[in-house]
Amino acid sequence: MRRPICLITGATEGVGKATAVALAKKGFRVVLAARNAAKAEVVAREIAALTDSVGADYIVADLASLRQTRALAESFTRRYPMLDVLINNAGVFLPERTETEDGFETTYQINYLSHFLLTQLLLGELEKSGQGRIINLSSSVYAVGRFDSQNLQSEKRFSVLGTYSASKLFMLMFTRELARRLKGTRITANAVHPGIVRTRMMLQAPGAAFRIMSYLSLPFSISPERGARTSVYLASSPDLDGVSGAYFTRSRRTEAKNRFDTDENRAALWDLSLESLRERTAMAARRGG
Repeated sequence: MRRPICLITGATEGVGKATAVALAKKGFRVVLAARNAAKAEVVAREIAALTDSVGADYIVADLASLRQTRALAESFTRRYPMLDVLINNAGVFLPERTETEDGFETTYQINYLSHFLLTQLLLGELEKSGQGRIINLSSSVYAVGRFDSQNLQSEKRFSVLGTYSASKLFMLMFTRELARRLKGTRITANAVHPGIVRTRMMLQAPGAAFRIMSYLSLPFSISPERGARTSVYLASSPDLDGVSGAYFTRSRRTEAKNRFDTDENRAALWDLSLESLRERTAMAARRGG
């Protein structure tokens, strides 16, 4: 039988790495999307040793760059005949507002916009699968996130928690709007909260207050391997055939509510995202880059 193919962003550490290892053990052909080639090579070799297989492939790309995000999709399409599972896992938690080479606020671009773009670019490859699955990493902090069309990139105000939680709300809103637009196709889209996971991002949370909160949460936190279970379940379980637009925690469908998560706002976020990508593409073309 053909080995299902899974592309995972942010797959060299934490939940992403644990997800890659678990899916490889289940027989998936895992492709790591990573910004660091050396780390990706190490993980690929670890997977080979753990699974007695050829290991994992990897494609180097930094999601802080739209150019590299597009190159990631192009490289994948050249190498593989189709895509069965796309796991949009990569994320950052930053102490201050910075901008990428594309002029977007960094958390907004890495946690949300580049995944929005990557997903659009790979829909054709997912359609070739018997049932393509898109899994977006959100977080329970979506609940305190805000959608403000005038402050999507923290232009007017930045806060560590506010900016991060907004990006996770955007991933949830994107998932639901994408599922609506994909209705009638063979592709599904769902969102995941992995839990309070002991990762480098958690333990090195920016700001004294958040660092204290992280350490206070340690007794209730889980390992990356446990944090990966929901993504692995969504990627591999036949029980999820046809399930789309849902939010999962602990491998269970869970109700997710936020007053900003409305049909109108989801459509608005989608349109604003496409518009901003078109504008940056046009600017890059004028610069010849």
